[in-house]
Amino acid sequence: MLTSTPDIYPAGPQTIPEHLTKPTARYRLQAWIALLSLLSFVVLYFGLAYWFGHQAWAMVNLAIRDQEHVFVDLVVAAISAALAVFLVKGLFSVKQGAQSGHLELRPEEEPALFEFLYKLADDAHAPRPHRVLLSESVNAAVFYDLSIANLLFPTRKNLLVGLALVNTLTIAEFKAVLAHEFGHFAQRSMAVGRWVYIAQQVAGHLVSQRDAFDKFVDGLSRIDLRIAWVGWLLQLLVWSIRSLVELGFRALVIAERALSREMEMQADLVAVSLTGSEALTHALYKLGPGEAAWGRTMSFVGEECARNRKIADVFAIQSRVLEHLRVVYGDLQYGRVPPVAREEAPARRLFKADFARPPQMWATHPLNHEREENAKRTYVEAPLDERSAWVVFRDAAALREKASLGLYNEAAAKVPVIATSEAIERLDAEFRREFLNRFYRGTYLGRSVVRSKAKVEDLYEPAGSLPPDALDTIYPAALSQQFEALREMQRERAMLKALERGAWQMAGNSTYFRGKPLRRKDLPGAVAGIERELAQLEERLNAHDRTCRSAHLMVARASGGGWEAYLKGQLSLMHYADHCAADLRDMQGMLSNVYQVVTAAGKVSKEKFERLHSACGDMYRCLSAVYVEAPKVVPAQAVLERLGAAGWH
Repeated sequence: MLTSTPDIYPAGPQTIPEHLTKPTARYRLQAWIALLSLLSFVVLYFGLAYWFGHQAWAMVNLAIRDQEHVFVDLVVAAISAALAVFLVKGLFSVKQGAQSGHLELRPEEEPALFEFLYKLADDAHAPRPHRVLLSESVNAAVFYDLSIANLLFPTRKNLLVGLALVNTLTIAEFKAVLAHEFGHFAQRSMAVGRWVYIAQQVAGHLVSQRDAFDKFVDGLSRIDLRIAWVGWLLQLLVWSIRSLVELGFRALVIAERALSREMEMQADLVAVSLTGSEALTHALYKLGPGEAAWGRTMSFVGEECARNRKIADVFAIQSRVLEHLRVVYGDLQYGRVPPVAREEAPARRLFKADFARPPQMWATHPLNHEREENAKRTYVEAPLDERSAWVVFRDAAALREKASLGLYNEAAAKVPVIATSEAIERLDAEFRREFLNRFYRGTYLGRSVVRSKAKVEDLYEPAGSLPPDALDTIYPAALSQQFEALREMQRERAMLKALERGAWQMAGNSTYFRGKPLRRKDLPGAVAGIERELAQLEERLNAHDRTCRSAHLMVARASGGGWEAYLKGQLSLMHYADHCAADLRDMQGMLSNVYQVVTAAGKVSKEKFERLHSACGDMYRCLSAVYVEAPKVVPAQAVLERLGAAGWH
């Protein structure tokens, strides 16, 4: 029996526009296209399996009647039967879609949460969730338990809730996110998605997996020439079938993903009808910073575990990381929705449209600015409950600790748990590192200050070129604006190059870049222009780096006591280490790329193996050079003490 907790459930809109959540004509059209595409794929797949099976049966019967060509008939029958088996075996590759390794909740454990969920499902006219599971992610999702039987029979839907998401949102925003998920629960067209998911597993297994059947065919093609031709023929036919199935499935996926985008928009409108236009867009706005903070949290958790320490409440760490990021980025609103006057809210947009976008055909979700526009096209006002989303849990502190300790694997079972306060102190110490100091205006955030020059000597200004008071003005406020401009230019360059390569597409029929129309023939000129601007800005920033180093060197020289040699030694060490690390990352990236290319087809030829072997050799030589040079690198004792090492090696 659930306990009534009416104060937890945030109030919804007073008035809801009629037909707000009614499926649009575009939605219905995409549903029919996806359904017809699915039926076409099913007909193709089962038609091929039936045809080869029927041919095998027919050839066996022919061999019985026609004694003269019995051998040829039986060989053709065997090939047809093998291809039928090849197709049918894909149907047994369907795996359960259930989420494993997550904490499942029951109504008697969390009565307030389940009453919240049941009321929300009822308000959304959606079925109540069969199971409710918790993950640690910044996400919420619908999932189901699947088998091949679900091609014919429906499956009950389950709800997955990420606690790092709960930790990021208010109760009103959390209600909006879950209302969106229940909007999916109520969509009949989700059945198409379920069928496509099953078809995806079947087609994926058929196209990409290599199993005993492939080994048999490959072995057959290497036997005596009198038999090998059967293997060669089978290889050709299998390749043809795989290509045909992949082509058919790609068409199905394009249609299904177009429907998926419409389903997301429709589910958003369900959320708007229950929580208003603002709560959903606020939640979308917080997801990016929440995920960034969670990524840094997981890195910190891993580092602490490596130091033999487990953290009792990792969600407190996520919140603390967000606080630190606001300081580091110099943006006190980072991860918070900027306040706005009530009368200005309908027109305010949190997300901006870019001039380029990824290809829409493969996207499962609309872009955030499209979702915001959809949510505010018909503006629905509702109160915003600012309480934490944790209020829906009976004992949030105990749940946070249980979920936190569940993040660690069995190998960390004996690692001692430290208090959350101690972990926060250690995190604070990490963010007190000098390069994160706001005084430097972001000069040392995410960029190398030594990689632009091949020689250490070039990292300083010529002697005597600085005024005596150079230290007083080396980090002006304008630096922050320059680094912001640098990041924006780098983003624009990436989009322009993606457009030029054809990897991205123009955002709309009339695309503007910096206030001017942008056409495909203008792309080379736009790329060249932004490359020039970036080079000029980067040179100004590199010159600023030289000014900073030279100013400090000037003071060190005047102070005496070996400070000049110490600073130069530090810079030499940084220059060497940074360039070494960059070389290693480049080689690692190259090796990874080669590996992906040579293994893409599932079969590695001699030529491909030699290419991979060569890339491994290049990686080895790069690593070997680091070890060979290690004894020659001798840092100052003070540097070794700061590094906590006896020597560079």
